[in-house]
Amino acid sequence: MNTLVGIVSFGNLDFTKLTVKSIKETSSFPLDFFIVVGKPGDLDTIRWLKDENIPFVYHTENMGFPYSINDIYDYAWKTNNYGELIIAGNDIVAYPHAIDSMIELARNSEYECISSTQYDVKSLISQFPDTAQYFEGEDLIFKDFSQEPWKNFTEYSTELSIADQQLLDVQNLCLYKKSVFDKVGYTDVNFYPAYFIDNDYAMRMVKAGVNGCSLGNARFFHFWSRTVKQGSGGSTPKFFQNNEKYYRKKWGGDVGRETITPPLKIDSRDREVIEIRYWRGH
Repeated sequence: MNTLVGIVSFGNLDFTKLTVKSIKETSSFPLDFFIVVGKPGDLDTIRWLKDENIPFVYHTENMGFPYSINDIYDYAWKTNNYGELIIAGNDIVAYPHAIDSMIELARNSEYECISSTQYDVKSLISQFPDTAQYFEGEDLIFKDFSQEPWKNFTEYSTELSIADQQLLDVQNLCLYKKSVFDKVGYTDVNFYPAYFIDNDYAMRMVKAGVNGCSLGNARFFHFWSRTVKQGSGGSTPKFFQNNEKYYRKKWGGDVGRETITPPLKIDSRDREVIEIRYWRGH
């Protein structure tokens, strides 16, 4: 069966197009796509997805990133029965060999979660100063999609470089087998609308004994928070602070200083809408 690629979008269609294009063009394995359109009223993305025959779900209110990830889990493992799911951010570019390396390792090893390695826009400008001309201001706004400055970076390889029991990035370009969902379940929608969901899910995987690793040769370029910095937002510093406090309360400490272990598996989505609307109003 094909590998599923799941993406959450919140506007910024040009970046979503670029993400999908890079994944398709750099993989030799057959892939299916499923996209959550998280921005209410985002008709441009819906039209494009229909033209491309890409399955999607559309949210008529901002349900947040964790809820959207859970929609992808349901599509992958409730509606369908995919062997592998790759969660990709909607402002990344997959470099050659990244997708193939993750799928190859998943199918030939006992690893259940395989993360790739980020190369972000700030690193690009630092390593290749001439590329700064393509990004505007402190927020590094990128508008000219005819240019591809990320291609200056070529430090990727077909040779697998495995860092055992290490998860560098669990949601911008990361592969999951269904066994991860069986052990850990859904993401925690109390981290509304984003922020700290990745820390929480990674910690739950570690505590649940998920066999994970990262691939140093599997690289992706990250534009860095385009939804907030360049799009229409969907979050605010207030939510970041709320989520930081919630993480601290849930785990008994800050990230890296956890002192307690809460229940690890979330089996049900029954209370998600109630929880989301509570946090949306606080």
